[in-house]
Amino acid sequence: MKLVCPHTDFCLALNSHLNVELIEMERRIFPDGEINPRIMEAPSSALLVNMLSSHAFDPNRYILEYLFSIKNLLSRGTEDIMCVLPYLPYSRQDAVFRTGESFTSKFLLETFRDLGIQDIFSVTFHLHRQKKVNFVEGIRLHNISGITALADYIKNYQIPDPLCLAPDEEAEKWAQEVADTIDGEVAVLKKHRDVTTGEIHTRGELPPGRNVIIIDDMISTGTTIFNALAICREFNAQNVLVGAVHGIFSQPVTWDVEVITTNTIENPYAAVDVTPYLAEALWEFL
Repeated sequence: MKLVCPHTDFCLALNSHLNVELIEMERRIFPDGEINPRIMEAPSSALLVNMLSSHAFDPNRYILEYLFSIKNLLSRGTEDIMCVLPYLPYSRQDAVFRTGESFTSKFLLETFRDLGIQDIFSVTFHLHRQKKVNFVEGIRLHNISGITALADYIKNYQIPDPLCLAPDEEAEKWAQEVADTIDGEVAVLKKHRDVTTGEIHTRGELPPGRNVIIIDDMISTGTTIFNALAICREFNAQNVLVGAVHGIFSQPVTWDVEVITTNTIENPYAAVDVTPYLAEALWEFL
């Protein structure tokens, strides 16, 4: 199997662990915005990887590049393709919330399946409302924990008496995993999001004067984290560290605390390398 991917730091790091032949995917984009990924060689079996950047974040281009590349390789004789999506777009739409909405996470996975993809590897995807990971018949999702990578990295900080804060109920399991790794306690805030406007309200209480680590799976607009930071200030937190798996940063913000993310998305805060954890999961299938 050969690794087909753009020439990025993430892909080079992944290949340093896999030690397979790399075929570059040239990410061509035309002046009108149309794309045409170019792959010089079509191997008999391919591990296809693509990357997103918080600069000009464009999940639609990212997905189209996968779909076009799969069709490209299959049409030229590739028989077996596995996909690595470090970040899985549309996974937050893991249910139909309002009448008439598209079930986009399901539709996306069905599209990959209908192209013949049987295995997708991704890092900490957001399919919370599904009772089982593989809820689309015919395709297997492999969930690699970016929280484990974050926890291992944060452990090196040796933060005294740490309080791992989940900024909402969904993040409690991730805060608990980090707390278990660094011997900390857990606190959970309550968040309400208006499904129509997207407006977020957060409430909760913390033990005063603690060293706080806010843990979440992603930072997009930053609103959830900023609400949690306001509560940290209200309860006189001594030091605050923010840790997230995916750094989308869809809106420009200024942080007055340290922020770290993994490198699933290229961004200025991507200090934590998940490629060793991803490679370990992939080795079983190569």
